[in-house]
Amino acid sequence: STQSTWGFSPSVECSQNLTMVAVPLPNDFGFVLLSLGFSWLMNYFLTFQVLRARRTCHVDYPALYANEEKNKHGRQFNCVQRAHQNTLETLAMVQVLIFVNGLIYPRLSAGLGAVYSLGRIVYGLGYANFGPAGRHVGTILSHFGDFPLIALVFYNGLVMTGYAAGGLVPASVAF
Repeated sequence: STQSTWGFSPSVECSQNLTMVAVPLPNDFGFVLLSLGFSWLMNYFLTFQVLRARRTCHVDYPALYANEEKNKHGRQFNCVQRAHQNTLETLAMVQVLIFVNGLIYPRLSAGLGAVYSLGRIVYGLGYANFGPAGRHVGTILSHFGDFPLIALVFYNGLVMTGYAAGGLVPASVAF
């Protein structure tokens, strides 16, 4: 039989070449799931902000942004929409960082994820109510969550590959 470039024969029986791996979850992994759930609630909050702004600023679908020259509420709507869009630009990556780091440091990862999500809510409210200048506090707060998650994934990778000594951060870090 012919082999594909991936090493599987084109038959339906390709599952013979796959191996299931069981990944044990730490006891506190539930905190990671709660943090991920909070990130979804944060996203829903920002989504509802946009829906409400569409109604009050008279911006109909499919317009992603309002024409500020034609709509007197256009700038207000655009600030609400931009806060949500900016969050969506990083949300999936941060969720992956929360999950992956949570396999090793569940409480730390969950706490940093919660800080990120709270920061994005503050960011969205600030941007919506005060324009671009109102987003700075939320930006800083959310970066207190996502930047350490980025550093932690590199730390975990270096420890797992043997290029760094482990134990810098105790696995039982709690908030």
